[in-house]
Order: sequence, then structure tokens, then C-alpha cells
Amino acid sequence: MVNWGSAWTVHYSTRDVAEPEDVPAWLRGAPHAVQAFLDEKGVPDGLPFLLSPRFEYDIDLNSYFHRPVLLDAPWNTNANRARALAGFLTFLERSRGGRSWRDAVEDDHLAYHQWRRRDEEGPRVAGATWSQEVSHVNQFYAWAVTRKLAGAVPIPQRPRRPAPPGTSFAPLYGGEMVPATYAHDEGGERIVRLPRGPQRRRRAARRRRGRPRPRLRRRSGR
Repeated sequence: MVNWGSAWTVHYSTRDVAEPEDVPAWLRGAPHAVQAFLDEKGVPDGLPFLLSPRFEYDIDLNSYFHRPVLLDAPWNTNANRARALAGFLTFLERSRGGRSWRDAVEDDHLAYHQWRRRDEEGPRVAGATWSQEVSHVNQFYAWAVTRKLAGAVPIPQRPRRPAPPGTSFAPLYGGEMVPATYAHDEGGERIVRLPRGPQRRRRAARRRRGRPRPRLRRRSGR
């Protein structure tokens, strides 16, 4: 059962911050400080950041969005990344005893998978949506582990399936392992070879024998 408490929320950086008329002395000039900070860090407007349920700004977590590859990424792609991550962290907060993102384990992800995809009281999202969310969260944790911010990726992994003979496959994000909980009702990584129908088999046989393609006969009255 999910405890519908507070949630991690997604916000976006902006330099368009108005100066309130009546503020404490220690907050005066805050908009200018925000603009200077964003300029110094090279953060563009519209870059997402997350706040905890207690309105805390986690510097380590949000530094993920300051990577050069994400600074130049499309706004909607970064928004999807942030929402996917906020969703998992909210689940940790609400139904896993407020567990920190640094301490998440595979059981947390499997419980999230059960609730998000299969639980009758959950959202039961489509496979394509789930796989995209898993990919975004997996990328975050892979980065966090390399930075020693988290102990392990809390998503079960499996070896990447080899590409079919005669084809090449370049992993989008590299690596030989992929999330084992990708959905199977939206294509995923599965590559299915459709059997040739009778017409395709006959056409291939004619090409092998060097015979010309027969002309189609027009039915009378049409």
C-alpha cells in the first residue's frame, strides 16, 4: 500500500525572478544572486531540478542535470528524465519508509515495478512509458555509482541481447548490461524476424532461378 504523503517535485531554472516588495532584509537581492549563480554555473533557463518533500535541494542529486550532455539536451527530454526520477524517489519516500535515493536496492525497484505496472491500485502504465522511465532512472544511478554517490544501481540487470547475424547494433548509452525489467509489451529490445509469406518465398525462388516476375492478370469486369 502506498502512503500518499509528500512527494519529490520537479522545478525548472529561470532568470525571470521578480523582487518581492516586502521581504526580510536577508532575502533582499535574492533574484540577482540567482541570476549570478546560474550564469556562473552555465545553467540555462528551463533546466530541471528536484526538491525533496521537505523542500531540500540536494546538490549531489541535482548535479546530474549539470552534465554537459544534459545542458544541451532538448527541454522535453530533460523534463522526462526529471519526472521519471522524481517518481521513483517519491515511491521510496511514500512506500519504502522514506529511504534515501543513495540507499535504494533492487527490492525497491521491483516493488515500484509491481505497483506501477501490475497493482490494481497503481497507475498500470503502458510498457513504452515504463521502459522509458526505467531507462532514465538507470542512467541516473549508473552516473551516481561512477561518482560514488550511490553504492549500486538498484535495478536488476541482464546481458544485452546480441544483434542478429549480419546486423550491427550500437547501444544508445553503452555498456553490455541493460535493465532486466524493461517491458515486453512495447517492443523493447526484442528483435523479431517475421516468417516469409508464400508470395515472398515464391519471389525469392524466382530470383534464384533467374525467372522474370509474372504479370498480374486483370479480372474481367473491373
